[in-house]
Amino acid sequence: MPRFKKPKPLAACSECRAITNLHELVNHRCDRVVNGRRCAGIYHSDLSFVWDQCQACEATGFVGSQPCVECAGMGWHLYG
Repeated sequence: MPRFKKPKPLAACSECRAITNLHELVNHRCDRVVNGRRCAGIYHSDLSFVWDQCQACEATGFVGSQPCVECAGMGWHLYG
């Protein structure tokens, strides 16, 4: 069965650059743990973000039947 490209993520963390597709996390504190502590950043949705398609999975989020490890299954990377 062919896999389709995933849409670009909704938001990125202002500190650790984690990305999310969950509407309920936009403009809320990041839920990632960095160096044993919760990240202090906020998920922001911004039109100025430039997204790069993951080359390993071609924006599908999967390599074969496994989630892509390069993009954590999101299919996209934040440019820069």
